[in-house]
Amino acid sequence: MAAFFEQLSLIIANAGIVLGVFVTLLLTSKSVRESRANLFLSILLLAMSFSILHIQYAGRVIDHFAFNVFSLGDPTFLLIGPLLWLYMQELTGHRTRWSFRLVLHFVPFLAVIFLSTTLNRFFSGSEALAFLGGHRGWLAISFWVFIVIQFSGYLYVMNKRWRAYQLLVEQEVSNTEHVSLAWVQFFMGVFLGILLFFLLVLLNQIHHGNSVWVWRTMAVIFSLSVFALGYKGILQKEIFHVDRTQPEVVPPAAPSPAPEPESPKSDPQLVDRLLRFMEDEKPYLDPELTLSSLAKRLNLSRSVLSQLINEGVGDNFYNFVNRYRVEQVKAFMNDPTMKHYNLLGLALEAGFKSKSTFNLIFKRFTGLTPSEYQQTLSI
Repeated sequence: MAAFFEQLSLIIANAGIVLGVFVTLLLTSKSVRESRANLFLSILLLAMSFSILHIQYAGRVIDHFAFNVFSLGDPTFLLIGPLLWLYMQELTGHRTRWSFRLVLHFVPFLAVIFLSTTLNRFFSGSEALAFLGGHRGWLAISFWVFIVIQFSGYLYVMNKRWRAYQLLVEQEVSNTEHVSLAWVQFFMGVFLGILLFFLLVLLNQIHHGNSVWVWRTMAVIFSLSVFALGYKGILQKEIFHVDRTQPEVVPPAAPSPAPEPESPKSDPQLVDRLLRFMEDEKPYLDPELTLSSLAKRLNLSRSVLSQLINEGVGDNFYNFVNRYRVEQVKAFMNDPTMKHYNLLGLALEAGFKSKSTFNLIFKRFTGLTPSEYQQTLSI
């Protein structure tokens, strides 16, 4: 049985290496690549594939050379956190540019490689090297402590960035199906699992020392992660980016109106104008409605409209628009000419883009599911 699981883990690990390279080539091809974020995702998958390769074969290959390496730990683990951060930067619309600060993220990785390849070569026979050699256990523990701290730090900052970005999204779009929220949650979940395994390795290192099962299991976990991220990464659509290129004030086609007040929440005329426009023109029926497009139609700046909704109406843009959509669905349910539509059809007609979002939003504002609400109409 042990031989079976060993062969199975070897097959999964080797498949992870091959798949990681394949998905990298696929994500960077012109026919699949949709954004710069996919480029960083492909680099991340390639780094994980190289890590599997290093776990599986580095010892065997290095043993065939006279070049002696003083192992401080697997340096490829130190690449994952920075690459995760760069990927999240691209997903949330922060274009990555090469700079000195960017290089600092990779200093631990480069430092481990440098020290591993130079300690035996330049300090052979020294007391310091002998001391390090006699305390490899503590050296390994220190390495894994650093890995866990580094990885935890990157995941914490990424989660904080993503939560802030979600709030920004709800201030800009009225439908979030194309914002890849589920993809990011899945992505973060995978690497949270990897962090928990790193923590398990650290505890094993403290209490039992190095074990063969650790490396085999790590290769399998990395391979399964490559399978999952590669599959989901190919299928995921480009994440939404807030358009900041739009001028803050849209010039009117008619004669210039009076200047907009600095504090729109204090101007009831602007609030009334917005509410009348929503009732009369029904812009919420457009599933692609955004804050920027609505501002343009109202001849207001994006920032003024955002403040008007947030402070004058007391809601964010996402809830503001979808509340109208819910009311429209309720009106459709009472309209005899719409009886041939099912619930999903009514939702699509009202501006929703998916059944799941429709059900969630409808219950949020009414306390009932759409079918439950429809049943109350027939009583």
